[in-house]
Amino acid sequence: MIDGMKLDVSADEIATVLEMRMAEHLARAEADEVNAKQLEGLDRAEDDGDDGTGLYGGSPATRLRRRAQRARERRDALTFMRNHLVRGETYRLTTSDLEVIEVL
Repeated sequence: MIDGMKLDVSADEIATVLEMRMAEHLARAEADEVNAKQLEGLDRAEDDGDDGTGLYGGSPATRLRRRAQRARERRDALTFMRNHLVRGETYRLTTSDLEVIEVL
């Protein structure tokens, strides 16, 4: 009997997936930074509901910079995972693992 879905994936395959996701996050962060710079000079037309915590609201440029920072942090987490794979090994991944490495 098989208990749930588990996939056997080589470390090299996982590294390839992680590197693709890392590149996507880096590209997203760079694009958000470029867009933030373009918006930097614009004045806010109206208050957008900033609650003072810095989590919500703020100028569009500020929101883009926060999103870029989150993308860089996610890239860093994926880099850490990739760097700590045991090469030559096979990993048995669950659906939760696949979510973490952004396959699902």
